Amino acid sequence: MKKALIIGGAVLVFLLTASLVIFVFFPGLPSFFKVKYQYKHINEKPNAFELVSVRADFKEFTLDGIKLKAPADCSLKLDGNGLKSASGEVELVVLQTNNKEQDETLASFQDYDPWDIYKYEQEDYKDFFRSIGTEPPQYGFSSKILFYIREYITSADCIRIRGKNKDIFFELADLKEKTMEAEDMQKLKSSNFTEYIGRIHRNGYEDIWNLSIFPDGDDLNSYLVTIKCGDETTAKQIISSIELE
Repeated sequence: MKKALIIGGAVLVFLLTASLVIFVFFPGLPSFFKVKYQYKHINEKPNAFELVSVRADFKEFTLDGIKLKAPADCSLKLDGNGLKSASGEVELVVLQTNNKEQDETLASFQDYDPWDIYKYEQEDYKDFFRSIGTEPPQYGFSSKILFYIREYITSADCIRIRGKNKDIFFELADLKEKTMEAEDMQKLKSSNFTEYIGRIHRNGYEDIWNLSIFPDGDDLNSYLVTIKCGDETTAKQIISSIELE
């Protein structure tokens, strides 16, 4: 009986020690299993976009710092920041953004804060991404955070976090799940920029491609290219031709 009690006591000490180790070094382990069960897309990242050959008869255009090729019947719109084909099959708009100026403009609006749709403040989300080993951008974080969520949030991130960071993790994991169900996203890594290509899963939006382009080593500038094109092959050829000026 005494030997059994000693063995039982040893097992109890072992279990308590193991529990303490998990609590101290892996506080998010229970959350890890919960996340794996609750969010089926949690470990998925944007698929790689496969470049295609561009037709030889496409024309080259430069719009707001972006060089691209498009069908020969395209011409510049009057405002100069877009293209439209004579047939109406292709329509394209390019928008260049200075992220520092955009941040300053948004901060000047008394009745608008881009972080109101989130539970915490911008610095809290920056601290969270640093805690999982990802440095957030200096400028334009409010417009880039969805790409950070899709690219960097995985179930493994919740193992070592606790407190507010754990709450933020679950908020962003939930948002990642919803956006992945609503939008297909691909990633193109070029020699000097990273591009995210999104298509919404909804009737009437299948022919719209939203391209978010981030130059390497440049937090100040980013580009949004929206292509409306019913022919997937043509759209992919336009995307494959894109370069920074």
